[in-house]
Amino acid sequence: MNNNGTAASSGKKAVRTIGLMAVIILLAKFMGLFRETLIARIYGQGMESDMINTSTQIPLLFFDMVLGVAILSTFVPVFNQYLKKEGKASAMAFAHNFTTIVGSVAAAAALLGILFAEPLVHLMTPGYADVPGKVEQTAQLLRILFPSIVFTAVAYIAVGMLQSFGEFTIPSLISVVSNGVMILYLMLFGNRLGLTGVAVSMLIAWALQLLIQLPWLKKFGCTFRFRFDLKDPGIRQAARIALPVLISSWVQPLCNVINMSFGSGLGDGAVSALNWANKIYIIMVGVFAYAITNFIFPKLSRLSAGEDSGGFVKMTRLSVGWILFIITLVSALFLALSSPIIKVVFERGAFTADSTAITATALFYYSFGMVGYAVCEVLNKSFYAIQDGKTPMFTSIIGILVNLLGAFLLAGILKMGVGGLALASAVSSIAIALCLMFMINRRRPGIITAGFLLNILKMLLCGLAAYLTAYLIYPMSVFLDGGMVMTLIRLTITALPAAAVYLVLAFLLRVDETAQIKTNFLRKRG
Repeated sequence: MNNNGTAASSGKKAVRTIGLMAVIILLAKFMGLFRETLIARIYGQGMESDMINTSTQIPLLFFDMVLGVAILSTFVPVFNQYLKKEGKASAMAFAHNFTTIVGSVAAAAALLGILFAEPLVHLMTPGYADVPGKVEQTAQLLRILFPSIVFTAVAYIAVGMLQSFGEFTIPSLISVVSNGVMILYLMLFGNRLGLTGVAVSMLIAWALQLLIQLPWLKKFGCTFRFRFDLKDPGIRQAARIALPVLISSWVQPLCNVINMSFGSGLGDGAVSALNWANKIYIIMVGVFAYAITNFIFPKLSRLSAGEDSGGFVKMTRLSVGWILFIITLVSALFLALSSPIIKVVFERGAFTADSTAITATALFYYSFGMVGYAVCEVLNKSFYAIQDGKTPMFTSIIGILVNLLGAFLLAGILKMGVGGLALASAVSSIAIALCLMFMINRRRPGIITAGFLLNILKMLLCGLAAYLTAYLIYPMSVFLDGGMVMTLIRLTITALPAAAVYLVLAFLLRVDETAQIKTNFLRKRG
C-alpha cells in the first residue's frame, strides 16, 4: 500500500476511534447524571444525601488535588519517551516504579483519611456539627470510601499505558462500568442496606475501574513488579512537571468555589442553578474535548519525544480545528435553546418553571465559554506532551484571577446575578484559551497562521447563522408546547435545521474541516 493509502487508512481509523470514544464518554456522562438522579430520588435533599455526597466528594477532592490529572499528564509523556528512545523494557521498568510510588502515596493518603476522618468532616463541612450524629456518620462512610483513592490512582496509570499502546476503547469504558454497577445497585437495593451499602457499592465500582483493565494490560505484556526508586531519572522528570500540572488542573474547581461563594449571597437556589447548569455544560463540552485529547495526547508525546516538530504542529492545529468546528455548533445551539434544554433535563417534581428560568440563565452565559474551555483541554495536553507544565499553570492562575474579577464586576457591581457569575467563568475560559494559543505558537511556531485564523472566523460566522436559525425556529413550534416529550420534539425539530445551516454554510465558506469530511466521504464511496 502506498503512503497516501496508509495515511488515508490511519485517518479513517482515527475518526472511527474518536467517534467511538465520544459515544462511550457521552454514555458514561449521562449514566453518571442518572446515578445522581437515583440517589436524589431515594434520599432527597436532606441529612442522608448530604452525608453520602460529602463522603464521596472528599476522597475525590484529595485525589484531584494530590494526584489526579498529574498522573496521566506526567506519566504518559515520560512513558512514551522511554518507548520511543529506549524500548519497551525500559518503559515498563519506569511504569513499575511510577506505579509503586504513586500507589504508596495514595495508600498513605487513604490511611490518613481513615484515621482523621472526623476532623476532616469538621474542616470541610463545619455546619454538620450542629446536627447530632451527622459528623460521626459521615466520617464512618468516609472511612469506607477513602481506599478508593488507591484504586483510582492505579487505574489512571493503567489508562495511560493502554492509550500509549493504542488501546482507547477499554480506558473509555471504565466509567461506564463503574456507573453501571452503582445504577444497578441503587435500582435493585435502593435504601435496603442503608448508606453503608451505597458506600460499599461505590468502593466496588471504583475498584472495577482498575480490575477491568488488567486483562488488556496482560495482553500487551504488562505485569506489575514492585520497584521503589526515587532516584530514577524518569521519576525525577515526571516530578518536575507534576506540581505545575496539578495547579493548572485546579482552575475549574476553584472557579466553581468562587461562583459558590458569590452565589450564596444571591438568594435561595442561586448556587444550585450554577451547579446544575455547570454539570450540563461540562458534559456536553467534555464528551468531545476528552475524546479528542485522550486520543491525541500519546501521539503528541511520541511526536515530541521523536523531535518531530512539523508533525507536532500539524497534529495540534488539526485537533484545535476539529474541536472548534464541533463545539462552535454545540455552543450556538445551547445559546439559543438553553431554557428548553434545562426543562427537558431537570423540570419535574420540586424543580419548577422558576427553577428552570434561573438555571437556564446560568447555562446561557456559561455557553459563551464552551469554545474556550474545549480549546484549553486540547492545548493543555499539547503543553504536557512537550513536558511543559509551567505555561498551563501560569495561564490557569490568570484565568482564576479573571474569574474572580469578573464575578466581582458582573455579579457584585453590575448585579447580573447568576448570569454574571456564569459569564465570568466563560470569560475566564476564553482568556485562558487565548493565552495558551499565543504561548503554544511561540513554543512551536506555525500552529497559528493567517489561514488558521481565517478558518476560525468562518466557523464563528457559521455558528452565528446556526444560532439565529434555532432562535427563530423554536418560537414557531409553540403549537407543540407541553411536557417533557413535546419539548424534546421541539428541541429536535429546531436543532436539526440549525445544524444543517451550520454545515451547509461551512461547506460554502470552505471551512478546512469540511474539506476533510468531503475527502473521507469520496474515498469511502470510491
